[in-house]
Amino acid sequence: MMNAHKNTVYLLTLFTILATFVQCTDWLDLEPENDLIEDEFWRKSEDVEAVLGSAYTSWRNNALNNLIMGEIRGDMVQFTGSAFTDYNRIAQSDISTTNPRTNWSGYYQTINLANIILHYAPLVLERDPTFTTEHKQSIEAEALFLRSLSYFYLVRLWKEVPLVLNPMISDTVNVFLPKSTETEVLNQIASDLKYAEGIAYRDEFMNNPAYYKGRANVYSIQALLADIYLWQEKYEECIGYCDIIINSGKFSLEDQNNWFNLFYPGNSMKESIFEIQYSTAFQQFNPIYHNVIRLGTGNPDMNMVATDILSSLYERTDIRLLNDADVPFPRAIPGNKYASKGLIFTRRLPAENDANLIVYRYPEILLMKAEALIELGGNTQEVNDILSMVSDRSSGLFEGVGDTETLRIAVLNERAREFAGEGKRWFDILRYAKRNDYQRKNFIINMILANAGVQQRPILEARLTDVMSYYLPIHEDELMYNPQLEQNPFYDR
Repeated sequence: MMNAHKNTVYLLTLFTILATFVQCTDWLDLEPENDLIEDEFWRKSEDVEAVLGSAYTSWRNNALNNLIMGEIRGDMVQFTGSAFTDYNRIAQSDISTTNPRTNWSGYYQTINLANIILHYAPLVLERDPTFTTEHKQSIEAEALFLRSLSYFYLVRLWKEVPLVLNPMISDTVNVFLPKSTETEVLNQIASDLKYAEGIAYRDEFMNNPAYYKGRANVYSIQALLADIYLWQEKYEECIGYCDIIINSGKFSLEDQNNWFNLFYPGNSMKESIFEIQYSTAFQQFNPIYHNVIRLGTGNPDMNMVATDILSSLYERTDIRLLNDADVPFPRAIPGNKYASKGLIFTRRLPAENDANLIVYRYPEILLMKAEALIELGGNTQEVNDILSMVSDRSSGLFEGVGDTETLRIAVLNERAREFAGEGKRWFDILRYAKRNDYQRKNFIINMILANAGVQQRPILEARLTDVMSYYLPIHEDELMYNPQLEQNPFYDR
């Protein structure tokens, strides 16, 4: 997105929307007519819904990358096979500005579609008497959510990125913007989400799980706000939004027998908050089954890093292991999430390849609150109660924890167990390490060195003392086309 020449921006925008618009679910089955020229297209509510569908499609196209990026630099999950060569270079801290996985264009595509909706929705309100203010606002809230979620990933992966708030719809738009600071971006999206919270859908789609869990509503917006505030070390604000969700009475943990149902068929009316939707009925197949998990036969390409990680994290009775009793600590836990039909391992059929990918579910709200309570010096018993609630659902073997640092690690480990293979681990580790001006960066250094060869370790250790090495470089194509960009200083040597 950022490397488009000004005189082609509008045409590229039109092409992007048309090219990315594919059938997603029934609620996205609205095709733009002819083109998106202002006088001909932006005339009715269906036009706005169609572009919103394209924005969700664009975001869904980032889903597999999000999952891999959230795991690849962590210490739990590895990806095997030639398809993951570029990702594995990142995992090994061998990161170049030519690595295609450092390209951020997918995120900016979603951002631009959201900006287009925010720009044109007021025009449609004037033209279509059936397009109510409430409908317009709810769509704007969804667009703001998708834009904010995209920026949250950008900040966690690149730290400083251009903050684009206007659509690229003509050659008069300045596409050559400098980077904004992490604080500027996060403050902007937090402000946007607080506005969106007041105009978003709430319970309008409760009778349609795919709508209720697949379209951004007030609860998904509040979950994202809690996550952003936790990242910003604004712990009171984080707890406030966690409590809103907890006290809403809309969410609870699924029982032990239904834990694997969270992933298939998904859209749990108890536990799910926001999921990326897939449907075989609309030829929407989750890309994890084409690239990572092989249903029917074959081993998955996503496995636990090593059995010692498993044995240090999991009790043998933990249902999340999905073990055969005769095989201690198998390495395919994340793969099992996406391949099994239940606690007694039954591999899904090849046609059952439309499981959703979960972005937020209720235990993450509980554990975010626990983490924030620890940093505020809060009620140790309440933190233990939360840990017990999440752990006992899966293993029933939780033991109370006392001192602050042990509590921090207990929350980090419980998140590791609960969200293995869901694209959370690297961000959890980075958040833990960067707290209080990267007070615990040695956690990252030691983690990466543990998986490095003996000859690599001295060089890696020297590099990893620079905290900017924890973020990606700007791809060289972006630097070539946008003279306003400055490279992450770690890679500008």
